[in-house]
Amino acid sequence: MKHHLLLSLSVLAATGGQVLAQEKDIQPETLAVEARISEGNHIYLMDMGISGSSSVFVLNADDLSLEGNIGAGTFSQMLMSGDGKSIYTGSVYMKRYTRGPIEAVIEEYDPQTLNLRREFTVSDKMAQTLSQKGALNLSADGKYMLVQNATPATSINVVDLAAGKDLVEVPTPGCWTAYPSTEGLAFTTICGDGSLVKYTVGADGTVSEPAKSDKIFDADTAPIFGVALRIDGKLVYISFDGKLLEVDDSGDKPVLGRTIAFAKDGWAPSGYTLMAYHAASKTLFVMMHSNAGDGTHKNPAEEIWAINMTSGEVVGRSAAHGETNIAVSTGEVPQLIGVDHLGGLHRYDVTLGDTVSLTESAAKEGAAFFPTMIATDY
Repeated sequence: MKHHLLLSLSVLAATGGQVLAQEKDIQPETLAVEARISEGNHIYLMDMGISGSSSVFVLNADDLSLEGNIGAGTFSQMLMSGDGKSIYTGSVYMKRYTRGPIEAVIEEYDPQTLNLRREFTVSDKMAQTLSQKGALNLSADGKYMLVQNATPATSINVVDLAAGKDLVEVPTPGCWTAYPSTEGLAFTTICGDGSLVKYTVGADGTVSEPAKSDKIFDADTAPIFGVALRIDGKLVYISFDGKLLEVDDSGDKPVLGRTIAFAKDGWAPSGYTLMAYHAASKTLFVMMHSNAGDGTHKNPAEEIWAINMTSGEVVGRSAAHGETNIAVSTGEVPQLIGVDHLGGLHRYDVTLGDTVSLTESAAKEGAAFFPTMIATDY
C-alpha cells in the first residue's frame, strides 16, 4: 500500500507541475459591462421561457449577435412605446411558484442601456397567458396602459402610468384583448358571440356603457385571431379561414367595413403574432400554411404572403422557415424578422414593387427557447 501511495503522490506532483506551468501561459480574461448597446439596428425578442422566468434578448440586427438581455417574471408580455424610447414588460412574480402569493409587475426599461427605469405593481388579476399584442397596450396619448386580466373572469385593468397605479378595472365578460382607439381613452375588445365591444374611460375612472357592434364574425365556423393591427385608422383582424376584417371603431360602436378574402387553394393563416404591417409601402405580411383544417391555426409558417392593403390583392408569396411570430422594420426599405417554433431567428430582406418578395439574409439557431414576440428599433 505504501508503494502505491508514494506512486500516486508522485504522479499528482508531476501533473500538478504541468498544470502550474500551463497556467503561467494563460492570459486572464478581462470582463466588462457595456454602458449601452451598439449604435445601429436591433431586434428585441421575447422568450417567455414557459417553464420559468421570461427574458427579452436584444440582438444586433446586422449579424444577429446577442448584445444583452432584460429579465422578467413568468408569462411576460412585451411592449415597445410608439416613440421607441421605452420598452415595457408585464409579468407575474411568484413567491412560492406553485402556491402562495404573487405580484403582478409592470417594468419600464431604457431600450438602449437596458437599465430599469421604474417598476410598479398592478392588480394581481393580470392574465398569465402567452405573450400577445392584445394583452398589453398603451393608450393613444401614451398616458395609460391597458392590461388584460383573467381570473378566469375577464376584465381590462386601466393603469395610470404617471401615477404608476391602477385607475379602474373594466369588466369585459366573455371578451378578450384590448386595442386602444386612435384618440382619447377608449378600447375595443373581441367577444365570443362574434361581436366587438368598445369601452370609453374617463380620466376620473368612469366607464361608459359597453358599445356593442353587430355580429362581425362567426366564432363557430370562422373565428378570428386575437392579434389586430391598426392600419389607416382601422383595426384589422384576420379570420382562421383567411379573411381580413377592417373594423372602424372611431364612432359610437365598432362597425365592420371592408372584408378581404385572400386565402385560396387550401392555404390559411397560422401562428401567434402572425401579421406585420409596413406602413410606408402599405404592405401587410401574413404567415400561411397549406392543407388547412380544424386545429391547424397554430401551424408553423410554410410561406409568408404579402398583401397590398390599398388594392387588397396578394402581391407576393415567399418561402418561410417554420416561423410562428413575425415583425417588420419601419424604414422605407424594410426587413422582416421571424422566429420559428424552435427558437431560430430569421432575417429577410424585402424587395418592394408590383411583386413583393422576401429573401432570407441571415439566420441564427437557438436565439430563444420559447419565443413569443418580436420588436425592432428601426
